[in-house]
Amino acid sequence: MLNPSSFTTLGTGGGPMPNPDRAQPAHLLMVGEMPVLVDCGEGAMSGLRRAGIDYRHVEHIFLTHHHFDHIGSLFACLGLNMMVHRHRPLTIYGPPGTQQIIEGLMAACDVPNNIGFGNTDRKLPHPREFVSVHEIEPGHEVKLDGCRVTCCENTHYRAESALGTSGDLSLSLRFDLVDRSIVFTGDTGACRAVEKLAQGVDLLVGEMVDAEQVLKRFRQVNPDANEAQYNKIRQHMLEHHLTAEQLGEMAMQAGAKKLVAVHFTNDSVTPETADSFMERIRSRFSGDVHLGQDGASY
Repeated sequence: MLNPSSFTTLGTGGGPMPNPDRAQPAHLLMVGEMPVLVDCGEGAMSGLRRAGIDYRHVEHIFLTHHHFDHIGSLFACLGLNMMVHRHRPLTIYGPPGTQQIIEGLMAACDVPNNIGFGNTDRKLPHPREFVSVHEIEPGHEVKLDGCRVTCCENTHYRAESALGTSGDLSLSLRFDLVDRSIVFTGDTGACRAVEKLAQGVDLLVGEMVDAEQVLKRFRQVNPDANEAQYNKIRQHMLEHHLTAEQLGEMAMQAGAKKLVAVHFTNDSVTPETADSFMERIRSRFSGDVHLGQDGASY
């Protein structure tokens, strides 16, 4: 039997504003001895090191969607692996558009690859030599050693009534392991498809935002924004993200055994506000609840 899995939250913040206490979205799933990275937000490479994982040993990266706070460390991942002469394969999985992003980042590696270390006799390997992309959509299944990955479209980009129509995809991911199951909501609003994907899950890792705090912050940093711009942001926050109550409701409807909330924008979750968020989640979900912290394992 494979060694048991472990799960560590590397980045529990959410973009676009950096947070000195929280890196942007990235999570480490150990499938036995195999490290799998789920999302690759800014700070992910340092987060792996703090978790005791050599980034050179990561062979699988899964992306939920392509907002920059979830992919900001991909360039660092490619470039750093290039500079340490990586040759072992690295596969990046994500919704359609992933190939285009990775091709652009690999093109950006051309200049540092040509520079190398000033030794013309020892050429650096180019990421094109060790990176491959596997684009995934609802209905697709990925099988790794000791792990089965499935996904569904969620409501981060469009209303539930419009799911399945043409356009960019935001995915929620389910990992069925030897010893437990884990679902990553990614960014999403309330969504029955995610609840279905997460039925009976052992661990639900779900995003949570404080919409009012985000809107207040938007007013502060965009004092010249008109009402149409404000209302567009407000609609996005209320329809395409989860409040604490909605996250608790999703966990309850899915029958999840444990819930870890992540993706905290700005400094919304602090020691002073944590109890309030926990109460709001627990008003809908009676299971085991945690507010994620960078570097914590669950």
